[in-house]
Amino acid sequence: MHWIWRNFIISTLLSVGVFYFIFYSETGLWPAFKDSWLEFLIVIILVNTGGVLLYLSNLKLNTFIPWNRSVTVRFLAETITGIFIFLFLALIFVYAYVEQIVPVEENSTFWAEYWDGAVKLGIITIAIIYIYSLVNFSVFSYNQYTYAQIEKLSIERDQVRLQFEALKSQLSPHFLFNALNTISSLLYKDIQTSEDYIRKLAKTYQYILKTDKRKLVELSEELNMVKAFYFMQKIKYEDCLDLELNISPTIYKTLIPPLTIQMLVENALKHNKICNEQTLKIEIYNEGQKFIVVRNNIIQKPELIEIGNNLIERPQNNISHKIGLRNIKQRYKYLADKNIEVVFDDFFTIKLPVIKALL
Repeated sequence: MHWIWRNFIISTLLSVGVFYFIFYSETGLWPAFKDSWLEFLIVIILVNTGGVLLYLSNLKLNTFIPWNRSVTVRFLAETITGIFIFLFLALIFVYAYVEQIVPVEENSTFWAEYWDGAVKLGIITIAIIYIYSLVNFSVFSYNQYTYAQIEKLSIERDQVRLQFEALKSQLSPHFLFNALNTISSLLYKDIQTSEDYIRKLAKTYQYILKTDKRKLVELSEELNMVKAFYFMQKIKYEDCLDLELNISPTIYKTLIPPLTIQMLVENALKHNKICNEQTLKIEIYNEGQKFIVVRNNIIQKPELIEIGNNLIERPQNNISHKIGLRNIKQRYKYLADKNIEVVFDDFFTIKLPVIKALL
C-alpha cells in the first residue's frame, strides 16, 4: 500500500504548487486559504484521482506494452493516456463545478478572463505527464541495468563453479594415483614408454593448469589434450580401447570450453565395460561447421560383480555421468547460448555446437 501514500503526497504537493502558480500568474496575489479552500480541496481530489488512474493505467500498459518491447510506443502510449485522463478530469471540473457557480450570462466573460490560465494549466499538465513518463522510463532502465549486472555476476559465479568442477575432476587423487601406479609398473617393463607416459601426464596437467582461468580454448588445444589423455589410457587398456579422431583442420581455430571432450572420453571409460571381448571405440569428428561429435559404442557392465565368493549388485555410477553432462550443458549455455545434443541408441552420441572465434 506504500504506493498509495507516495501517490497521495506527490499528487497533493503538485496540485498545491500548480494551483498557487496559476492563481498568482493570473491575479498577482497569493490565494487565501479561507477564501479558496473549496477550490483547493477540489483540485487536490482531482489530481490525486488522476494520479491513481495514471498509476493503474501504467500497470495495464506493463502487461500489453511493456517497456522492453518498444520504448517509443510505450512512452507515447503512457503520455497520451495521461493526457486523456487529465483532460477527462478537467471536463468534470468544468461541468460539475465551474458551470454551476458561473451564471450563464457571464460564461463568455469568464472564459475570456481565465483562458490564459487554462492554457497554462494544460501546458503544465502535459509537461508533468511527460516528466512522469521520463521518470518511469529511467526507473525501468535502472532496474534493467541492475538486473543485468546481477545476472552477469550470477553467470560469472556459475562459470567459475563449473570450471572448478571440471578442474577438480581432473586433479582428483584417484586419477593421479592410477597414473603413478601405471608409471611404476612401466619402469620395470619399458623405460621409453614410461618416459613418454610421464611427458603426456605432465602435458595433461600443464593444460589443466593453463586453462584454469580461461572460459574458452581453441579446439586444437583441446584435441592435443585428448591425444595425451588417450595415450595414457591406451597403455592401460591396450587393444580394448580405440580412439578415432577425424576433425577437419578448418575448425581447429574454433572455440570450446576447456576439458569438454576430455570429460566425454573419460565418461565413456567410466560407464562402459572394457575387456578383450569387445573394443570400446570412441569417435571424435565434425559435422561440417556446425557440430563436433563425440560418439562411443555401448558395452554394458555386468549387473553383478564377484567379491570373494559372493556376487553383489554393481553400484550405479550414474551420478558422476549426469554431473559431467550437466557441467558441459551449462557451460555451453552460459558461454555461447547454445544447447548440446544427446543421442542414446546403439551408440552414445554427444553433439557439441561449434563456437566461432571472434575476429
